[in-house]
Amino acid sequence: MIDQNNNSTNEIAKRPDGLTILCVLSFIGSGLAFISNFMVFMIFPSIPEIMDSDEFIQMPNLEPELLLEFLTSAGRSYFLIGSLLYLLSFVGVFLMWKLRKKGIHFYAMAQIALLIIPLIFISTELSALPSLLITVLFILLYSRFLKVMY
Repeated sequence: MIDQNNNSTNEIAKRPDGLTILCVLSFIGSGLAFISNFMVFMIFPSIPEIMDSDEFIQMPNLEPELLLEFLTSAGRSYFLIGSLLYLLSFVGVFLMWKLRKKGIHFYAMAQIALLIIPLIFISTELSALPSLLITVLFILLYSRFLKVMY
């Protein structure tokens, strides 16, 4: 026989639709960024050869020399650290998907570090404002759902 009182206390908390949408967007963003940063890290030594080959696709409004200069100024470690931080961000989103409060801490720390590493590895003259605005927006939106997380 099922106890009615016990059944109501063991109900699984339902994830709000807004949190689901935020998590899906963050899964896509962090997942794709992790894959791209990790792939650049893996092929980094052969990038100059790839860019010199006939198979390299020339994109309009993108100078290959400028791209190569960016990649070499960033260095291979930039892409490794970036991929690890995006993985940490992905883990934070997964925890929030499971309604765990500690996920927002993982996510926020990773996103803040992702704002800082281009300034360290590439140039302090870069503008972090667009990324900062998106990061702050997502952290604020996630914080609205802290009351449903445990």
